Amino acid sequence: MAGASGSEIRDLTQAERELAVPVLIDSFTGIYRWHAKRTLRSISRVRGAWSGEELAGVSMLEFLEPPVGYVYYIAVRLAHRRRGVARRLLDDALELFGQHGARVVFAAAEEDNTASLRLFTERGFRLTEPKEQGWREGGLGAWGLRSRMMVVSGEVLLGLRLHPEPPVE
Repeated sequence: MAGASGSEIRDLTQAERELAVPVLIDSFTGIYRWHAKRTLRSISRVRGAWSGEELAGVSMLEFLEPPVGYVYYIAVRLAHRRRGVARRLLDDALELFGQHGARVVFAAAEEDNTASLRLFTERGFRLTEPKEQGWREGGLGAWGLRSRMMVVSGEVLLGLRLHPEPPVE
């Protein structure tokens, strides 16, 4: 997928994933940096946004159940921020999840990370509530999935319904 500024978004091979470490160092500190680096090596799909020969940003994506997608991380190099790289990575993730049958996509962000929250809410994500009914009943139903999503204290869980659940006959 090519972005408006000429960048390409594509899967990173296992060998290319080490190129993402400087992106993660620019984007995270402390336990988030440690977890992002660990996740980089184990997650099933890492997408990279390239600006020429340079890796400008990455997204780490996972299918938790066949119809559920999860955006673990979106990270952008400092030199490439405020250029739409994160938006392009999120749009790419939503397109990819939709093509593979995801009905709902989730992401977590620190509750005080206004840039991340704005990124997700501008794309239609909304905060989920633990008391919501399951996503099959019309809610986003994230509560049962939270443990696999690694939502931690101080984070909020956001969700976006891509497709309505087919009616039960």
